[in-house]
Parts: sequence; C-alpha cells; structure tokens
Amino acid sequence: MTDSKPQSPTPAAIREARLAAGLTQTEAAQTVRASLRGWQQWEAGDRAMPPGLFELFMLKTGQWPLGDEAGN
Repeated sequence: MTDSKPQSPTPAAIREARLAAGLTQTEAAQTVRASLRGWQQWEAGDRAMPPGLFELFMLKTGQWPLGDEAGN
C-alpha cells in the first residue's frame, strides 16, 4: 500500500505561487485567513504549510490544478 497523504508545499513553491498571483505576503495571508507572520514562516521554511491551505490558496488565485513543484 502506498502512502497517499498530501505533502506540504516547499517554501519556494509557496513564494512562487504568491508571486504568480501578484500578491504581497499580507494579501496572500488574507486570502486564506492566515496571519502575516504565519505566511512569512511558511515562505521562510520555519513552519510547514498545511497542504489543504495551499490548495485553497491555489484555487482562490486561479492557479489550480497544482503542478509537480508543490510535491504532489
């Protein structure tokens, strides 16, 4: 049996998705109802972003479906 648990996106994938959407860190955080500090920690790699939250961000910014850069 294979592990199909979604993986957290890399910090680079998070930053690239935000930049592709043309958003500041503050705007990106507001998009998924997260704090600015939380977003900063995800982009810095200090904390793992929940995969579902990244998917939500991608959906809300019109970047769905995800590509391989997100670790899927």
